[in-house]
Amino acid sequence: MSLSHSRHFRVAIAAAALIGTASTAVLGLGTSDANADSVTSAPTRYEEPGNLLEVLEVPAFAGGEWAGPGASLSSASPSSVPAESSDDSDDAPEATSADSADQAPAPPAVTSDDLRRIVPGIPAERIDQYIAPLNDAMVHNGIDTPIRQAAFIAQLAVESDSFRTFEEYASGRAYEGRADLGNTQPGDGERYKGRGAIQVTGRHNYEELSQHTGVDFVANPELLAAPENAFASAAWYWTARDLNKVADTAGIVRVSELVNGGHHALTRRIADFERGLDVLLAP
Repeated sequence: MSLSHSRHFRVAIAAAALIGTASTAVLGLGTSDANADSVTSAPTRYEEPGNLLEVLEVPAFAGGEWAGPGASLSSASPSSVPAESSDDSDDAPEATSADSADQAPAPPAVTSDDLRRIVPGIPAERIDQYIAPLNDAMVHNGIDTPIRQAAFIAQLAVESDSFRTFEEYASGRAYEGRADLGNTQPGDGERYKGRGAIQVTGRHNYEELSQHTGVDFVANPELLAAPENAFASAAWYWTARDLNKVADTAGIVRVSELVNGGHHALTRRIADFERGLDVLLAP
C-alpha cells in the first residue's frame, strides 16, 4: 500500500494528538520509577473516540489487517473465475477459501534498518541480536499494524534507554518494602527491580510473568534481562493491558500513561512513535 507523505504526516500527527480522557494510572509494570505500582492496582480505563485508522481513512489497516507489497487484499469474486471448458480439463483446481487463508501473508516484519531509523540511539552492534526476538514478540501478540508496532517500539525505546539495557540502572533499594509491588520479603527491592524491555518491577509482577511464560523468574530474576525474555515480557505486559486496542483508539499519550504511570519522557515517546509511523508507512 502506498501513502503520500502528506498522508504520513497526517497519520502521525493525528495519532500522537489523541489523548485518553481517563485519569492517569499508577502502574507497577513498565516503569523505572521507584514509585511504580502493581499491575493489579490500575485497571485499564479510557474513552473510546473511535477507530483511529478509520478516521484517518486508512481502510487496509482499520480492521487490524495488513497486506504487504504484492499481497492480495481480497479473494476473487465468483464472476471473475472462468468456467471450466470440459470435465477433463487439465487446468489446476480452483483454490478454496481455506487454501487462500493458508496463503495469507504474515504480518510485516520490522527490519534491522527500520529499527535503526526508528531508534537512532540503539547500539549498532545489538540491532541484529534484537530484531528477531522483537519481531517474534510482536507477531505472537497481535502487534501487527504500523500504529501498534510504532507505539510498542516507542515505549520500549524509552524504557530500555534506546535498547542499551534490559535492567534498571538504579539498585532497586527504593522498592524495598513496597507491599503494593509484592515486595514483602527482605531484599525483594533489589532482587525484583525493573528488568526486561519494558521494566517489569516487583515480586508480584515477576510471579505473574512466571506463571504466564513457564519460566521461573522469581527464582532467577536475572533471566528477564536476556533479549528473548526481555521482549517476551514486554509483549506480555502489552497484551495484559490491552494496549493494541488503546493504540488503535485512544492514542500514544494514553499508551504512555498505561506503560509508565504518568508523562515521564512523553515528548520522546511521541517523537519515537511519529518516527516509527513515518518509517513503517513508507511505500
